[in-house]
Amino acid sequence: MNGELERFLKLFESLAVLTDKWMASTPDDKLDWVPFDNYNMKFGDRISTITIRSLYVHTIVGECRWARILKDCEEGSSLPREADKPLTDRLMASKTLVADANVLHRQNMALFAGYSDQQLAKNIQWTKREWTVMGFLWGIYCHRAYHLGNIDLYMREADAPTPDFFSSFQQVLA
Repeated sequence: MNGELERFLKLFESLAVLTDKWMASTPDDKLDWVPFDNYNMKFGDRISTITIRSLYVHTIVGECRWARILKDCEEGSSLPREADKPLTDRLMASKTLVADANVLHRQNMALFAGYSDQQLAKNIQWTKREWTVMGFLWGIYCHRAYHLGNIDLYMREADAPTPDFFSSFQQVLA
């Protein structure tokens, strides 16, 4: 396996474990809580009501779409931006959200681990810029970290405890 891919997989898995700790420590009554609402409290047209649940679901749905699109996209492909509404709706209504998300994460990790060196080196287009598939995997990592920070702030606003970031990572990273 490509050394950079192996490093990504280890670090991404650690971040997923950490995200699940955040979600497990979120009080049920705060999952859909909106501490403040104004025009700027949205992420484009994809998340119009920001909650802890919607951030987590947005992250998982994006990773599912990207894992499947990237595995066999062609050189120069432009990645589609539309969301997977059926998966979003299913996860938003889930009573076992973290467990359901974990099943999807396992599937994504298996897909990522199967990317060939040739696939990782392909150039793609996303948000009007060029990425390699490997570079986009790091973008997926950053996307999750970014939204984990959003979740952390929401939990603090809700006066809910949050795990310590650095001590929550796995003992051995990449």
